[in-house]
Amino acid sequence: MNLFPALKTLPRRVLRVAFGLAALAATVFAVAAAVMFFWVLPNVSDHRDTVEDLMSRALGQRVTLDAVSGVWQQMRPEFRLEGVRIHDAQNRVALVLPRLDAAFAWRSLLFLEPRFNRIELAGLTLGVRRARDGRIDVGGIPVNPAAPDSRLAEWLLRQGRVHIAGASVVWRDEMRAAPPLVFTGVDLLLENGRIEHRLSGRAVPPAALARPVVVEADLEARDISDARTWNGQVAVEAAGVAFARLKPWMSLPGQPESGWGAVRATLDIEAGVLRSAGAGVDMRGVSLPLAAGRPPLRLGQVRGQVLWQREAKGQRLDFQNLRVAFPGGASGAPFDLGLSWQGATRELRARAVSLAGWQAVLPSLPLDDALRARLARLDPGGRVDLLRLGWQGAHPALDNFSLDARVSGLQVTAEGQQPGVSGLSGQFEGDARGGRFTIESRQFALDLPDVMREPALRFDEFHATGQWRKTAQGHRFSLDTAKFANTDLAGGLRGHYDWVPGTPGAIELEGALTRIDGRAVWRYFPWKVGQHTVDWAKQGVVAARSDDVRFTLRGELARFPFEHGEGQFRVEAVVKDGVLRYAPGWPVMEDVNVRLVFAGKTMEIVSERARIYDVELAPVRAFIADLIHREEILQVSGEARGSTRDFIRFANFSPVSDRLRGFTDALDGSGTMKLAMNLRVPLRHSRDATLAGRLSFEGGTLYPEALPRLEQVRGEIEFTQDTLAAQGISARFLGGPLRLDAQTRAGQVRLTLLGRATATGLTPWVGAAVGARLSGQTGWRGQIDFEPGGERVRVESDLVGLASTLPAPLAKSAPQALPLLASAQPLGEATLHEVRLGRTVGALWRSDAGARFDRGEIRFGGMAVMPGEPGLRLAGNAAGLDISGWLGLLPQGGEDAAIPVSVIDLGFDAFDLMGRRFREVRVQGRTRNGLLRTQVSAQGVTGTLTYRPAGEQAARLSGQFRLLVIPAPAPAGAGEPVQALKLRAGDFPVLDLTVDDFRLQDRPFGRLQVVARGVTQGLAIDTLELTHPDSVLHMSGLWRDTGVGETRADLKLSVLDAGKFLARFGYPDTLKRGRAEVAGNAAWEGSPADFAFATLAGQLDFQARSGQFLKVEPGAGKLLGVLSLQSLPRRLNFDFRDIFNSGFAFDDINATLRIARGVVYSDDLRMRGPAAKVNMSGLADLGRESVQLRVKVIPKLSESVAVAGALLGGPIAGVGALAAQKLLRDPVEEAISQEYTVTGPWQAPDVKRLSKKANKQEPQP
Repeated sequence: MNLFPALKTLPRRVLRVAFGLAALAATVFAVAAAVMFFWVLPNVSDHRDTVEDLMSRALGQRVTLDAVSGVWQQMRPEFRLEGVRIHDAQNRVALVLPRLDAAFAWRSLLFLEPRFNRIELAGLTLGVRRARDGRIDVGGIPVNPAAPDSRLAEWLLRQGRVHIAGASVVWRDEMRAAPPLVFTGVDLLLENGRIEHRLSGRAVPPAALARPVVVEADLEARDISDARTWNGQVAVEAAGVAFARLKPWMSLPGQPESGWGAVRATLDIEAGVLRSAGAGVDMRGVSLPLAAGRPPLRLGQVRGQVLWQREAKGQRLDFQNLRVAFPGGASGAPFDLGLSWQGATRELRARAVSLAGWQAVLPSLPLDDALRARLARLDPGGRVDLLRLGWQGAHPALDNFSLDARVSGLQVTAEGQQPGVSGLSGQFEGDARGGRFTIESRQFALDLPDVMREPALRFDEFHATGQWRKTAQGHRFSLDTAKFANTDLAGGLRGHYDWVPGTPGAIELEGALTRIDGRAVWRYFPWKVGQHTVDWAKQGVVAARSDDVRFTLRGELARFPFEHGEGQFRVEAVVKDGVLRYAPGWPVMEDVNVRLVFAGKTMEIVSERARIYDVELAPVRAFIADLIHREEILQVSGEARGSTRDFIRFANFSPVSDRLRGFTDALDGSGTMKLAMNLRVPLRHSRDATLAGRLSFEGGTLYPEALPRLEQVRGEIEFTQDTLAAQGISARFLGGPLRLDAQTRAGQVRLTLLGRATATGLTPWVGAAVGARLSGQTGWRGQIDFEPGGERVRVESDLVGLASTLPAPLAKSAPQALPLLASAQPLGEATLHEVRLGRTVGALWRSDAGARFDRGEIRFGGMAVMPGEPGLRLAGNAAGLDISGWLGLLPQGGEDAAIPVSVIDLGFDAFDLMGRRFREVRVQGRTRNGLLRTQVSAQGVTGTLTYRPAGEQAARLSGQFRLLVIPAPAPAGAGEPVQALKLRAGDFPVLDLTVDDFRLQDRPFGRLQVVARGVTQGLAIDTLELTHPDSVLHMSGLWRDTGVGETRADLKLSVLDAGKFLARFGYPDTLKRGRAEVAGNAAWEGSPADFAFATLAGQLDFQARSGQFLKVEPGAGKLLGVLSLQSLPRRLNFDFRDIFNSGFAFDDINATLRIARGVVYSDDLRMRGPAAKVNMSGLADLGRESVQLRVKVIPKLSESVAVAGALLGGPIAGVGALAAQKLLRDPVEEAISQEYTVTGPWQAPDVKRLSKKANKQEPQP
């Protein structure tokens, strides 16, 4: 807008008046300025009285000055007043101002009183006092603007700016009778506008109280003399405040008794009245009294904002963003609390409050003692997300509240008959008359200590909606819907619970479970169910599951489980895949599929399917008639059918095994059996369980350990927990019929057996080798007593009807009686065994608790007696013992420990060993210091044997014989082959044998030394040496004990006189003189004792020197006669009888002999003698005693022809003839040589001469 056109429109008169007034004002200001500058300021000191009078009238107090001066500054005068003294109403000096500097304000001309733009005070000491009547004055000057004598305060509020620097303030509170409080370093700045007033200041209190205090105020007042026009805000800030030391000067609601910290307080003033106050606090080590007569609340730290507010009809107190730490703890999360009251109405508000640790707050809260004690017992925890709790009167109560709350993880400890909860999250809205709730909880637990055995029912998830309402007797809590789940179960329910103070209340619930783990059922049993029933469920249900469970609970909980019909309790479930341990010590039921019903105080289980091992059980019923009272009885009845093997397992792993003394432990079987059983188990003392049943055999087979099997077993066994009875159980045993009866007498079970045994039936037990020597059949009887100390077994038979061709001394005919007695009986911790075969042989021994041999005797020709020392005693005399026959029949090897022999005293008229029969044998010896030393004597045998058992070193058998004559072969039985010695290499100890005079029948072999030892899968012959004046044999080798077995040997035979050597072996006059060497390797099947030409193989290098074949009678030397070439016919042109028939003399013989399965091959046999050379090739079958040879005979005539030439033609002719013979390779000898084939048996071979033409066509041998 353009101002000048507008001004033009104003009336000229108005403009003239305005300009006139402006000119007047300017004139007045100019005159006043001139007066001030030219008159007042230069002479102001002369007008001190005038200044005092002006000051006194302005302040309403008498003012005196020591001096006054002034200067002109910035277009205004400035005055300095010194020694200003302000007097009180009694004309006493109340306030002394050392110096006051003031800048004059020209507005003083308008208000006709002295006003200043700026007042500066320094070095001031102020005394501030609160009188007993509450009035406050400064240096005796009232500061209450509403007071009639407060003109000083009003005057100061009309000044532009008042600054007090470096002052000291002394606060005296006569109302509290407090000591003076001195503030130093006071710096105040008051800035006044027309209605605005701003105050800022800083003061230093005593160091023990706080650090410097800062004050700021922003106020407005339309009329400074009227308090109702004042509005604004005052803020005070202080750090390091020691609250306990402020008590003499300050009393505030909830003022801490101790502690220190920082405070920033704000006061809001409206119409001259305090409407609200707020404070930001950060306090530590606080002791805060909350109620009279209660201990103060002790906190480690408090930080947050506190707001007090005056409302229309009451007040409101809020704590915002509050963080609290209890002594020794960390600061918690921030939360809000609020309390408001309007008359008798109270409301508590909270947000994000964690209840953890708030037990420490309860003693300090202003609560009813009963409520405080109850809250302490409930021990609330969790988090209150939002809370509005209202009540009437001083304290809330169950019949006096309104509630709107959201909680998370709320926890309340069960107290008395009131349930407890934990992990409760949800929303609650209502009042004492009723309300609704919604629960959405995870990890929720409901604690019913007076109802449930497991204190807390825990759920991973719990969702529910419901309501509550007050009833005439108490409160009803209703569940509209509830769904829950945990690792044990999942399901839902609905119903209500009526809580009546002083009682457990009444309940009506219906629900269903869609999943439950049967192993956890015991956790949900109420207290009314007996402890032993709970223990049975806890230990007995090994596995089970159900997806169909329905339950109903209706009635007063104090009468649960409603055994007299006062209510209803029923749980019905279909259980699948169960494993049930129904009684201690009994095998578990598996694959259990049952219908389970809890009804009142009863429990019933009816199986649709179950099994023990692979025995099918159907039907089976388990029933407990009373789950509550003192004697809970579990009754199990049912039938089963299954395999014999599984029934045996059932017996082995149940108390039945104890009744049978472990008889079935090593029993096996096949076929089927049937069982009917009734079991009664007192759960409080399950060892007193009673049992009754019947076991039926249906033609199966039983396999006792170390005994022949029982086939076609039929019959029934009736049993209880104490008895066992059977009549006429039939079976096939040992090839014949068997009858078995059982009875119990004096608590002991006795089995009586009567049967027949056949040779065929005995064979699987005694072995095929022994069974082949038996024929016929015989009757037998037996008895087994199951005694507390063990089993007593006795078997008897006369063996009539059973024939035996076993080696001596156990051969017998069928009609011949040979009474057999075999028994075993407990002897303390040991067992006594006895076997007798008439007076032929008997054995008596004792084994310890581990079935290890302790001591015993085997006696021939009489009854065995128990020796007094540990070990085995071998004693007695017998007509004969075929030890080779028995070693061939008995099983070889094994893992059992060797039985230590302590004494040997045996005599035999005949003793057969390795097919040889030794006569008048006597063996006597004893074990001393771990060595068994025996003297052995017989016809042709004198020596000692020493046996050292295995220890740190291998077992060793050492023999020293002066004479050992191997007798002639024993006479074989009717068509029976002689039994070879069958020992495995692993059975051999280290063998060290020395024989001074070793003979085979009447043929001497010289001195024998043998060292051999067992090795892995065989026997190593370290050395075997036979030393004789005409020969020495060295041999070493290995017997491999694998399959058929094989012996491999490296040997060397040195013959010093071949003629005597052959004569010693039955070929006298076949060879004269001669030395020979045979070296190489050989192998044959079997052990070293199984040497046979039929399996012989290897390679030998043969050399002989300086000998002569003598004339051998046909057939006498067999092969030797063939090799001597005596059977060659006369040649047509030359007669060789003078060369061979009278004996061929040789200078040397060399050959390499290859042997394969008893056949000797050679292609390089060379004999060289003075009269001829012989080359041979071909083979000799040692087993069939036949040959197939090609022989070339070359007479030595070359030198003779040369000699004849010398005699006839002279020396030169002789020399020439000899040289020609050598250069032409003995053409004369070659011309007269002959070749033959020799085939056929050794005794009469077929000799044929080969023609020269054939010789040329065929290759040379």
